[in-house]
Amino acid sequence: MPAYHSIFLQDTDVRLIANFPLSPLRTRTRGPAYTLPALPPNSPPELSPDPDHESYDPLDEILSLYRANTFFRNFEIKGPADRLLIYGILCVGELLGRVPKTGGQREGEK
Repeated sequence: MPAYHSIFLQDTDVRLIANFPLSPLRTRTRGPAYTLPALPPNSPPELSPDPDHESYDPLDEILSLYRANTFFRNFEIKGPADRLLIYGILCVGELLGRVPKTGGQREGEK
């Protein structure tokens, strides 16, 4: 079974910086990345949008494919969007490793 590749590989008009894509993000903070439209106000904040939604960004993809792609030993990079996916998965794994093991939900939220 092959690993899951990024759906943003088909985007060819993305600006590259050091062979790393500057993909659009769903944010209210100004920066070099393009801004995607916000989610509808009636959507729950803990759910990410569907991949077909216009405000689906690479961070949503990284979080949704994290568990599936961590089981694969080899990953063929087909483009800059795959490189962003790999770096994002590695960053999430590193951050999860640094979270201290606490007993309760209240301690984890602090």
